[in-house]
Amino acid sequence: MTPVYLGLDAGNSKTVALVADEHGCVLGRGRGASGDIYSAPDAEGEVERAVRTALADAGVEAGQVRHAAFRLAGVDWPEDEEHWTAVLGHRLPELRSVSIKNDGYSLLRCGSVDGVGVAINAGTGPAVAARGADGHEWCACWWIQHPLGGRDLGRAAFRAVVEADLGTGPATSLTEGLLALYGYADVGELLHAFTRRHPVRPVPDDRVAARTVLRAAGAGDGVARWLVIEQATAFARLARVAARETGLLGGTPTPVVLGGSILTSEHPALREALVDALESELGLVDVVVSAASPVAGALLDALAEGSAGLDQAVHDEVLSAPHPTEFLLT
Repeated sequence: MTPVYLGLDAGNSKTVALVADEHGCVLGRGRGASGDIYSAPDAEGEVERAVRTALADAGVEAGQVRHAAFRLAGVDWPEDEEHWTAVLGHRLPELRSVSIKNDGYSLLRCGSVDGVGVAINAGTGPAVAARGADGHEWCACWWIQHPLGGRDLGRAAFRAVVEADLGTGPATSLTEGLLALYGYADVGELLHAFTRRHPVRPVPDDRVAARTVLRAAGAGDGVARWLVIEQATAFARLARVAARETGLLGGTPTPVVLGGSILTSEHPALREALVDALESELGLVDVVVSAASPVAGALLDALAEGSAGLDQAVHDEVLSAPHPTEFLLT
């Protein structure tokens, strides 16, 4: 049987899996809903669904997988890894070689073949992780106590709009932006829709407002700009801790990989503010903005850990692989 490799990235909005051959050629894809055991009611089932869909799409059996790398939101403590080890052993026993880590690590190899550096992922939620030249790793996990990522950027915008309407906060163009986004005539209607007991509010989550914040910040709105700078500063401080914990501070520029839907958005306000904040906190930095999805990094981990001989050619093949828009849609 031809060996294949599997990489899976599970976040708070979706779970995606890729199957590839030893050359990095993607053979199959699979998708599920949230795979975070801290927030999703059936994270285990969604992860299994993504894996089995990817295997079926590739036309291979689970027993052909030489190594699988699972990068999962919610693998924050040793017992979380133990939980997933047991789950995968029960649900996917054919997978004989598996590594399980927090999804923060999935982005690291999107920067370089060796995966050395600091990774900052801002999608629906935040993730910060690092790997030193000696292989030592550190992940922020629950050390992240500041509200970060797209979901919290949307929530902060909602609060700012409510305060502006009350007169307890400054006026902001976010008011017009959120009313247009959600389709309400005034802030009172918006607040009612989001907080009423019945019927259930007609929008799934305030995270969809994140791009409205980025757009407003880029257009010069002071409130939106402040929300963006606040997140950028908090991310940069966590990056400094990650670099310190893995021996990456000082000397040569610190490699930093940025990824996730908010940091790679067509509206660059947070990305630009974060680069400035990183230079302030870390000094010299070598920043790579990854256009590839973090699941590509999980697949690269599977290839590297499974001794497939990960080189620049394979690395480039995985990162450049095209995917259907709906596969990665958040």
